[in-house]
Amino acid sequence: MGGTKTRPEFFDPVRKFIRSLDLIPLTVRKEILGFCFNSIWRAVKKQALYMWGNGFVDLKDIDRAWMSFTGMPQGPFAMMDMVGLDVVYDIEMSYYNDSKDPKDMPPAALREKIDRKEMGIKTGKGFYTYPGPEWAKPNFLKGED
Repeated sequence: MGGTKTRPEFFDPVRKFIRSLDLIPLTVRKEILGFCFNSIWRAVKKQALYMWGNGFVDLKDIDRAWMSFTGMPQGPFAMMDMVGLDVVYDIEMSYYNDSKDPKDMPPAALREKIDRKEMGIKTGKGFYTYPGPEWAKPNFLKGED
């Protein structure tokens, strides 16, 4: 992502350099919190947390839906466990602090998990218990966990 004073000719050499590292360049044309991927990931994460935190859908069913639809090996809650729930909370708070919109406040249930030291893989418990989380078991998608 460039700034207001970044010259357009700067982007091509940077794209070439990124490709030389065997990475994929993602150009952001205007400044946005979260840049490219994290803005999209944030929308999924925010909705998943909202649905779980307000008792609409069990987190395992949200992960099952995501895994079934996308073909990915884990769903949003498993991915949040990998990132660390304390990190997820801090990121969500940065969006809330930027917007001051109550809809951007992460659910209290997430803060409660952190207070109980349930921060994901790094503590052995988050939304799932590690090692051997339910989402990794063969029959998880069938709801036979």
